[in-house]
Amino acid sequence: MKNFRWMGFVSSRWFSGKKEGGGSSSSFLAASGIAIGVAALIIVLSVMNGFQIGFIDSILEVSSFHLRIDNGNRLDEGLVSRMLNEPGVISVLPFVETQCLLSTRDGRAFPLSLRALPDDVEKRDPGMMKALGIEGTGAWNAEGGMILGAELSRYLGLVPGSEVDLLIVTSSDAEGVDAKTVKVRVDGLFRSGYYAFDFGMALMPFSARATSAIFSPDKPRHYVYGVKLHDRFSDGKVAERLLTDLALGSDRVESWRDYNRTFFSALRTEKTIMMLLIGLIFMVVGVNIFHSMRRAVAEKIEDIAILKAMGANPEELKLVFMMNGLAIGTGGAIVGLILGLLVAVNINEVFSFVEALVNGISSLATWIIGGFGRNNFRVFSPQYFYLLEVPVRVLFPETFFITVAAIASSAVAAATAAGRVSHLAPAEVLRYE
Repeated sequence: MKNFRWMGFVSSRWFSGKKEGGGSSSSFLAASGIAIGVAALIIVLSVMNGFQIGFIDSILEVSSFHLRIDNGNRLDEGLVSRMLNEPGVISVLPFVETQCLLSTRDGRAFPLSLRALPDDVEKRDPGMMKALGIEGTGAWNAEGGMILGAELSRYLGLVPGSEVDLLIVTSSDAEGVDAKTVKVRVDGLFRSGYYAFDFGMALMPFSARATSAIFSPDKPRHYVYGVKLHDRFSDGKVAERLLTDLALGSDRVESWRDYNRTFFSALRTEKTIMMLLIGLIFMVVGVNIFHSMRRAVAEKIEDIAILKAMGANPEELKLVFMMNGLAIGTGGAIVGLILGLLVAVNINEVFSFVEALVNGISSLATWIIGGFGRNNFRVFSPQYFYLLEVPVRVLFPETFFITVAAIASSAVAAATAAGRVSHLAPAEVLRYE
C-alpha cells in the first residue's frame, strides 16, 4: 500500500507539473484524440445500429418472421394451435405468397410480391399490423381488396379505392403455363419503414374474392407458417423443440438467420469494417502517447535515477508512467463517452441546429446581395432519403468495449514507452550531475 501511495504521488506530480519541450500539450492532444475517437465511434455505431436494427425489426415483423415452417399444400389449424402452446412462441401466422405483375389503367406496370393472410390477422399477429402502420385503422377488410405499399402507390398514382389488374402466371405438368388477369381494388396503404416492402409488396385476406381468383381452388396453395418468438435469439432451441414435439422434418423449419443470411452478413461486415476504420484513431493516439511518454522518460531521467538509487525498482517506475498513460486514457475516454452519448441521443436536434444555421447564413447572404429565394437545406431530406428522422440505438456492450479499448490502448502505449526505465543505471546518470 505504501508503494502505491508514493507511486501515485510521483505520478500526479509528473503529470500535473510543467514539462519541457511541450510535454503537457502532447498529453492534452493525446487525451483529445482519445475523446474524439471514443465520441466518433459511439455516434457512428449508434446511428448504424439504429438503421440496422430498424431494418432487421421490419424484416422480421413483416416478412421473414423468426421461424418459417413449410407446411406444403394444406392449412392445418391444429398444427398452429400446437405451435402456439410451445414455450417461447407468441404468434403463428399462416400465409401464401406469389409473384405477379400489377398494371394500372394508364398502362404502367410493376412487379409485385403478393401475400394472402388469414382474415383475423390482426388478432393472430398484432405486431405485424403495428409494424405496417395499419393496426386499428380499419383498412384490413376481409371482404375487400388488397393493402398496398405506400411508396408503390405513390409511384403509380394509386389511392384507396383505385382498381388495378394483377397478371398471374402459373405452370403445371398437365396444363403447362397459364396466365390470367384479376381485377383488385386497393383498400388501404401500409408503410413499414423498409423501402423494399413499401415499394413492392401487397397483402390481401384469404376470404377476399380476388384471393380465390388468384390462388385458384383447383390448384394447390403452398402454405407457410410464420412463427414469432419472445426472444428471437432462442430460434435454435425453439426449432429443435418443434422438430421433436411436432415431428416436423428438418427441411421444413428455417430460422431467420438462414432465411436472411446474405443481408445480415452484409450488415455484420459493414459494422466490422466501420469499427476497424474508426478504431485506427486509437492506433494513432497510442503512437502519440508512446512518443509523449518516451519524451517524459527522457525529461525525468535524473529523477528516475534518484528514485532508483533510493530503492525503487524498475517495475514500480514503469507503473508510475503507466499511471500517467491511464490518466490520459481515462480522462479522454470519459470525456469522449459523455460527448458521444450526448450527441448520439440528440442527433436529430444536432442536425436541426445545423440546418437552421446553414439556412440562416444562406438567407443572410441572399439578403445582402439583394436577392430573394427560399432556403430549405436538409441534412437528410425525405426527398432523397427514405426516413423522417435519423434512428439511434445505443448498445451498452459496444459502448463499454469502446471505452475500455481506449483506456487499454493508452496503458499499453505508456507501458511500452516506459520500457527504457529498466535499462537505466543510476550511477551513470548521476556521475555528471
